[in-house]
Amino acid sequence: MMCHMNFKPNPLLYGANEGFFSTFRLAVRMNATVDHEVLSRAVKRTMVRYPYFCVCPEREGETLVLRYNERPVPVFSDERAVTLGTHESRGHLISFGCKDKTIFIDASHYLTDGMGVDPLLKSLLYAYVSERYGAEGLEADRIRMPDSLLCEGEHAYPFPERAINAEGLHIQPSFPNDAYRLDPDAFDQEGLYAYHLHIPQKAMMARANSSDGSPVSFLSVLLYRALHRLDPNIDKPVVAHVQHQYRAVLQAPMSHHSLVNYIPVVFSPRMSRMDLEKQNTVVRGQVILKGGKDADVASVNRLIEAFPSQGSFGEKREAMARYAEQSICGKTFGISYVGKMDWCGLARYVEDLHAYIGEKQTQSMLIIEVMTVGEDFSLTFMQSGRGEKYLNAFAEELRALDIPVRLVGEEGYTLCNTALLL
Repeated sequence: MMCHMNFKPNPLLYGANEGFFSTFRLAVRMNATVDHEVLSRAVKRTMVRYPYFCVCPEREGETLVLRYNERPVPVFSDERAVTLGTHESRGHLISFGCKDKTIFIDASHYLTDGMGVDPLLKSLLYAYVSERYGAEGLEADRIRMPDSLLCEGEHAYPFPERAINAEGLHIQPSFPNDAYRLDPDAFDQEGLYAYHLHIPQKAMMARANSSDGSPVSFLSVLLYRALHRLDPNIDKPVVAHVQHQYRAVLQAPMSHHSLVNYIPVVFSPRMSRMDLEKQNTVVRGQVILKGGKDADVASVNRLIEAFPSQGSFGEKREAMARYAEQSICGKTFGISYVGKMDWCGLARYVEDLHAYIGEKQTQSMLIIEVMTVGEDFSLTFMQSGRGEKYLNAFAEELRALDIPVRLVGEEGYTLCNTALLL
């Protein structure tokens, strides 16, 4: 049976350590206080459908495997952040929780990513909502149910054993060695902090479309313009890491694995003299070129070539830890948007949705996660400390274009870590 299978992990799992954030949190704000008992039953029913999420890492010789974990996945009655892969999570690389009106899902990025966990989120919300309120109006035929068939494409290991033969352009990674850095005095450096913004989708996209922009390029350009207005003498490239996935090049559209990478979008100093439309065009061009098939092949190959598959366990750990740390370097800010959420009839029970990430080893961090809820874009504006300097400048850029923006919340937050207890 599937539940007794072992699963092959993402190579990056070898580099897991408590000193490096490698997790993300989804926070679903419901329209009523969450019932912990109902949620616990919903998690239990849902996880039957996702055996590849019910795993714990174990060592076999010089290799890691993900072994099916029969212990229940934790469902906490609060918002605690634990160390995944340890006794705190019963060995699991995923956990759940709730507080007031919010449901939390914490997952290791070595296990999955936002696209990979999306079906699980819908299955869980369906199980919770249908027990508490009934299933009327929910589109169950588009949600994975506990008794639905498991497709091999969901759990199969997507990475090739050897580098992919690169045809066409040879795309070299382009990471400026000396990217513009944010002002460390803009943050109080007392931990991770998030501001939550809502922007009407129609208003923003009308302006973005008229200036040759997509949601990612448009928001990236506005943040760049805010930075330049705060510091008109920027003489180094501003580098935005735009999150991108390479499921297509691996032919793994249903994979639960973490298959995300970052495209370095470079704003050279001369771009400050361009108008909004030209800036958007330049950014979109970079995203298209650096996010194309050839670039994706190069990205996958860099990971495969960095992983010493025939090396010792220690060599694998060291190589993957170094690879992960290097992946967050050389940027000014990061931005992620995976597309418009299909709620399958669940939207009327959801008030908001936030995604949290963080970088424990990076000071002056600034990352924007973009979600869609109702008729709004829901932005989580994350920083390494409290401080509204960049937030206010960004909001002013939106308002200057007659795009309404509302601050709907702010908070300090914590994240889980991932560790290997082998």
